[in-house]
Amino acid sequence: MIKDQIPLFIPLGNFSDHCNSIDRKKLIPLIDLVHEMELKFYKTEKILGIQDFSNVSLNTLALTGIHVRLLDAVLKLRLVPLFDWMSWKSEAERYYQDQAQLYSLDAVTLGKIMTVLLRSQTIYGPTFLESKIKDRFVLNLLKAIIHSLDGNSLVNLSGNLD
Repeated sequence: MIKDQIPLFIPLGNFSDHCNSIDRKKLIPLIDLVHEMELKFYKTEKILGIQDFSNVSLNTLALTGIHVRLLDAVLKLRLVPLFDWMSWKSEAERYYQDQAQLYSLDAVTLGKIMTVLLRSQTIYGPTFLESKIKDRFVLNLLKAIIHSLDGNSLVNLSGNLD
């Protein structure tokens, strides 16, 4: 019954404390997603000889259902803060174009970006999240979140898993 009383979305004012309290072992589903995506991108690059996946299906990338696994992992850790995400849309868009900036951000800002990204279907249309998976934005966002939440450097500054 207590589980029913735990809010799915953490108010923005409490989000930093929530992130600091996450048991690092609970990051394993995020780490598994990162490993899976890196492997699938690498294999597809080698087999097809391309690096731009914008015209490749998630099925071809062997990432069918990645949306569901992403949402499940993020919501279980409650990494989607409660705030006025629509007013923060243009701020999040800055990072879509310059993914390297993600690694210098704090957990609160990364949570805001994740919120806008997951809510993006209502802003940009049904294929937006898929396009952000294909251009590796989701991969880099997950790596930045892991880096931010875990001070033990599971992800180095170049964005590669150690």
